[in-house]
Amino acid sequence: MEKIITKRLGIPGMMISGSKSGYHRNYPDNFVIFNANVCTKEDGKIWWGDIDITLSKEKLIEIAIEINKDIYILYEQDGRFENEDKPIIDRYAVKFNLNGTYEISERLKDIYKL
Repeated sequence: MEKIITKRLGIPGMMISGSKSGYHRNYPDNFVIFNANVCTKEDGKIWWGDIDITLSKEKLIEIAIEINKDIYILYEQDGRFENEDKPIIDRYAVKFNLNGTYEISERLKDIYKL
């Protein structure tokens, strides 16, 4: 699974920009999560790093299909620190289903479009 994810998203801990504000200025309409956690219910955290979900949507769909598991993209605090060993999956920002579909969390649907 690690090879599949690294091939599509890059090495764990990957940064997409040295400046978060600069990245947002350059891509104001993109759904970006800095310090994101990629998780499955079965395995917990399987990758972490910066993700431009708008640009990586197809890659994330491919990962879910290839590993045959739903994957959940969490914000940093939901998968790190005191939540490192048990990420809060229910607080996902986006869920990529193993059937090739995805869903943005209810709390974010009015803010982000994919």
